[in-house]
Parts: sequence; C-alpha cells; structure tokens
Amino acid sequence: MPPYKHKISKSRFVSGMQCEKKLYFDMFRGDLKPTLSEQQKALFESGNLVGELAQKVFPNGKDASPESYYDFSKSIEQTRSWISEGVTTIYEAAFFHDEVLAALDILHHQDNERWAIEVKSSTSLKDYHILDASLQYWVMTQSGFKPDRFYLMHINNSYVKNGAIEVEQLFTLVDITHQVITNQEMVENNLSRFKGLSKETEPIIAIGKQCSSPFDCDYKEHCWQHIPKNSVFELGNARGKDWELYNKGIVELINIPNDIELSHRQHLQVEGLKNGTSYIDKTSIVEFVSKCHYPLYFFDFETIFPALPIVDNSSPFQQIPFQYSLHILEDENAPLLHKEFLAEPSYFKTNNKTKDPRKKLIEQLQSDIGTTGSILAYNATFEIDVLKKLALAYPEDANFLNDLANRFVDLLVVFKNGWYYKPEMKASASIKSVLPAIAPEFSYKDLEISDGGLASSTFSSLIEGTIEFTPDLKNNLLVYCERDTEGMVILWKELLRCI
Repeated sequence: MPPYKHKISKSRFVSGMQCEKKLYFDMFRGDLKPTLSEQQKALFESGNLVGELAQKVFPNGKDASPESYYDFSKSIEQTRSWISEGVTTIYEAAFFHDEVLAALDILHHQDNERWAIEVKSSTSLKDYHILDASLQYWVMTQSGFKPDRFYLMHINNSYVKNGAIEVEQLFTLVDITHQVITNQEMVENNLSRFKGLSKETEPIIAIGKQCSSPFDCDYKEHCWQHIPKNSVFELGNARGKDWELYNKGIVELINIPNDIELSHRQHLQVEGLKNGTSYIDKTSIVEFVSKCHYPLYFFDFETIFPALPIVDNSSPFQQIPFQYSLHILEDENAPLLHKEFLAEPSYFKTNNKTKDPRKKLIEQLQSDIGTTGSILAYNATFEIDVLKKLALAYPEDANFLNDLANRFVDLLVVFKNGWYYKPEMKASASIKSVLPAIAPEFSYKDLEISDGGLASSTFSSLIEGTIEFTPDLKNNLLVYCERDTEGMVILWKELLRCI
C-alpha cells in the first residue's frame, strides 16, 4: 500500500486561511491545543448524528470510514476500488494527492455525474464551508476523481417534525460547484505556502481580528500572553474600537484618553476601573420599577436545542424547555414563594402526546402563575421566544402562553443600559457578572451544575441515556435553576433599595 502521510487536511487548510501561525501550531505544537470541554464534545457528537442521518438521503452506500483518524490509507484504497467497481454511493470517501488529504461525507453517482456532497450541521452556507469544499475539490481533481457537481448539504431550519423525521425535508442541498471551481487557483497557491512550513520556523504574525474569525482560535491564550488584564479588548460592545485603540498603542483601559468617544456604558466601565466609580440613574430605575406590578413572578427557563428535532411540532435547533424555576412575591413585604418544574427525560423518547413534557410544563405554568402581575426575567427575549414557540406547537394553549409573553419585564435592561453600574461588573451585563457585584456572598461556585450550558448538555445526555437520572443529578438541576431566579429577586430588592 503506498504511503499516504498527509501534511494538509481540510481542517488544517481552513486553519491556514484563518492564520498561518494557527496552522503551524496545528502541525507542530499539539501541546498547545486545549482539551475539549464536555459541551464541545457534545457538539461534535451532534455533528456526527447529523452526518449519519444525512446518509439516509442517499441510502445503501458503502462506508469507507477509517479505523483510525491517524491513518486513512485503507479508506483511500477502498474509495479508489469502489469507484472503479461502479459503487453508486460511498460514505466518508477519502482522496489523497501530494501530501494533501480530503475526506468527503458522501460521494454519489447519478445520471452519469459524480456528486461530491459535504454535510454541515449548520442551518446556512458559511464562507469557510466554501473554503474546505474548495480544498476537497482540488484533491479529488488532482487524484483523478474530479466531481461534476459539488453540493453542500445543510439543515433546513424551517422544517417542522411531525412523526418520524423526513430526511429529504430536513436537509437542503446547495450547489456550490461554481464557487469551488473559482477558488482552485487560490487553493493551489496557498497549499504551496502551507506545505512549506517548517517546524524550526514559527511564523511571525501579530495578533489581529483573525484571532476570532471565523472561529475563536484554540491558541489565543498562547498568542495573547502579552495582553494584560483590563485591556482595551475587555471594552464592552467594542465594535472595532478595541482594535482601533490597540493599533494606536493604547493597550490598557485606564490609558484611554479622555477625548476618545465612548458610549455611556463604556464610559462607566473605564471610569469604574480608573476611579472605582459606581453609577445609579434613579430616574430611569424609578420608571422601570413603576412598570412592574405585584404579584411579581421571577422566571427562568432551561432548554435544550438539538440539531435534530426530538419532539413533534419543533424545528432544528429550536429551544425546547425542560425546566423552569419561579419565585413569587405577592407584595413588597410578602414571604418569598418558590415553584419549579423538571421534565422526566424518558418522556422525550416517546411519541405519546399525552406524555409530552412540554404539555405537562404548560399545565403546571397554568397552575403556578396567576392571571395578573408582572413576570420578570433576565434577558426576557429568550423566555418570550420559548413561550411563543410553545404557543405554535399547542394552539389550544396559545392565548394563555401569549398572554404570559406579553407580561414579561426584562431586568437586563437596567444593567445593559448602564442605569445601575458597579466597577466589579466590568464590561458585562450578564447576570453572572451583575450578581456578584451587588451581592458578593451570592455565588454559583458551590453548585455541581453552575451554568445553563452545562444544564442543557446534562439533560441532553439524560435523554440519550448516556448518564443515569439519579436523585442527586435531579437535585443538581433543580438547585441551579432555582439559584437563577433567587438571584433575580436579589437584583429587584437592590433596585428598590437604591430608589
């Protein structure tokens, strides 16, 4: 079997197009690459599931997946052999030319044409999709298997599940043949440059916008070691002002000259760092508070957002609520009440509408929330969107759900607009930054589940059956969600105190 040791793959090619130093690190400095988080692993697993389902659009193919992703030799040979035998469809077809490897999700032959099909778990075509497809087209062509058409297959986010997933409707095929052909000279020129990289010579490239486009670079921590804390890159909602300042030699926030135009919130951040200055706009806070009417309901959803819809009347990546926490204040001096809901993960595996956990959630909401009073959330647009999607899925409950949505008041507005600011908040108006600034004793650090992303990925794992739904795990989910709404009550009482 010929040697198929490659220097460049499609992922490395995209890395090189983002930054040549990133490619150098990919090739020679594996020690710098951070380990994958559990959420990143879940994302990759989701992508694998999407890829497997996409194969059903072109069924009965042969699978050339490698036994090890460090050695594609057998896959390359199998692909060559199966093409020569006239196999109609090959999954994970592999091609090699001049130290460059390309693995293709689906190779399909139809109407005397060879179709190259790359599957993405996104809902639209991205520029970097064209880049890696262009590299694949080049390798296929140079190795003697030029495709007649090149397609990108992505998820159709307007698809609504009703029963078993209909794969032909779930996916959208986009013909990108013209774009990848147009890019062939660019691919060839850059490959020559990338293959010339030597372990002995690290490229000298200054930090720049490429460090976060089209992806946050895995090596940012290494390349940004010289950037101090409280730098201009921590300026809130910078919109390019951070790079503008950095390119003028201004690195630290405290060194921003007074004549530099800043937004109100940015000005508070800089003054807070320089002088420890807090700020309270009582007039705006009084107006905000006056729009809230007792009884007050402090509310928070936890959701999953699977790429492949798992319940009827839902779409890809739709936020599906599985949990909520609700704190209730009947009046300013009333004792604080708490209600909560957590779905049974096994219900998501049934097709029985009477056991749909979303329906049970709606029924409990009808019991827990009265018909009058304001509902407070932090970043309320999220909760409102979830409720409106529920109203579409359950038209019989639409009036109730839409009425709830219309009663929401967003606590985020106070802090995002800078009506209340403490230096400890720095650039962020997220509840995880605001709460410690106002109530330093309030923390999530003692929790096993301490953020929404982990709550979501944990519940997804419960649905998939990869972890067990133990009493301790159930409690961990409930305690985390409860802490979010408890924190909102603290923020509300602080607003009352300061006015």
